[in-house]
Amino acid sequence: MQYPLSRDEHAAMMRYLTGIRKQLQDVSDLFAARYGRNSSIAEIAAKSLVSSTLLEHELSLLDTTADTSQDNSVEMASTVY
Repeated sequence: MQYPLSRDEHAAMMRYLTGIRKQLQDVSDLFAARYGRNSSIAEIAAKSLVSSTLLEHELSLLDTTADTSQDNSVEMASTVY
């Protein structure tokens, strides 16, 4: 990872992605209700929702990976002294 996000940046990105996912859920529900679940526009909206959900999930995994590596660094540093 070349340039990891700071904690503040990470928290901001999680908030943004959560908002985007909620908005895309609304859009997907609306298009499915108006045009039918099998319509092209409803399917594209559903795919957009899935993509945003996956992005949000990946970002949350980065957070747990960063926490784990930070915990390991602290443990290694404490055992050295």
